[in-house]
Amino acid sequence: MRKTLALLGIILTTYGTASSQITPATQDADPAAGSVALVGGGNQINQTGQISYTVTNEATVSPGTTGLIPSSALEITIGFPNEYGLQPGVTPVVTNWTVVSHTANQLVLTNDLPIDAGGELVANVAIVGFTQTATPQATTITVDRSAPIIVGNATIANDGSSASLAVSAPLPVKLVSFTAHQKNCGVVALDWKTSKEEHVARFELQYSEDGNRFNTVKKVQAQNAAMGATYSATVEQAGKEGFYRLKTVDIDGAFALSHVTKVVLTCEANVISVSPNPALNAFNIAGLATDAEVVLYNMTGQQMLKQQVKAGESKVDITTLPAGNYNLIIRDAYNAGTTFKLVKL
Repeated sequence: MRKTLALLGIILTTYGTASSQITPATQDADPAAGSVALVGGGNQINQTGQISYTVTNEATVSPGTTGLIPSSALEITIGFPNEYGLQPGVTPVVTNWTVVSHTANQLVLTNDLPIDAGGELVANVAIVGFTQTATPQATTITVDRSAPIIVGNATIANDGSSASLAVSAPLPVKLVSFTAHQKNCGVVALDWKTSKEEHVARFELQYSEDGNRFNTVKKVQAQNAAMGATYSATVEQAGKEGFYRLKTVDIDGAFALSHVTKVVLTCEANVISVSPNPALNAFNIAGLATDAEVVLYNMTGQQMLKQQVKAGESKVDITTLPAGNYNLIIRDAYNAGTTFKLVKL
């Protein structure tokens, strides 16, 4: 796949302390596929890792002149073997590079930063191991130019590079997809599919209101199906917007996180109500989307009542409680709490 780029006029490029006007035709540039190595050293992937792909500019002219490779002028293609590669269902993010396309076995990038003569730009790519193998398998990098920007390529032989890595401990699960969507008003359906499972303890569905701080809202036991399995679950979303991700935990405690998906509700969630209030002998709770736990505290913080109630509408008997003011906490099946002030007559 080619990313078509338009360059109008003169590009003003800043590289380090040098600032030069670079035309679209930088014929003295010489892009090259440099080193390919596992970050941290070694040649074996232990479930997960990072591979450093270095692109260099071997132009022999002075820095800041006609040898500079402008941003978005290169397209590099990274290939992976079947034994390891990008995790399916997870959108890769590579600092200083834009992702053009990706599959489990291939990643195409363009450079966000210019590369001056004698300089380099590194792409650190997160990868996972799928199949254990003692024989190292090659990952490749190929450097090409993005039309219509013309970049000189003096030495075509240096456009490709590779490294061979083995997988010592494969990821216990291979995630094919993970999606979230509104099912009913205030209820979100989460679906995910795997193509391989081994020694997986569980899946944890994690929720965040802002996309930064996540909490586990539901746990699902793994099937450990050798050929993979399909899962689905529902959770209650209190706010208009919600962010979700899947955490896969293996039996040794190691875990992997999926990409984050966002759900925007198109309706208002159920509103929980308590009536009558003040109450004499009992009060009703309406609007519960799930079974819940009801706890009553007096004004000194002493727990006076605790009981389970069903989804929908439930009645809570408070005949034996002394008259006074209480704090009522209703906590649903997803551990989300709603607090009321309750007066007992």
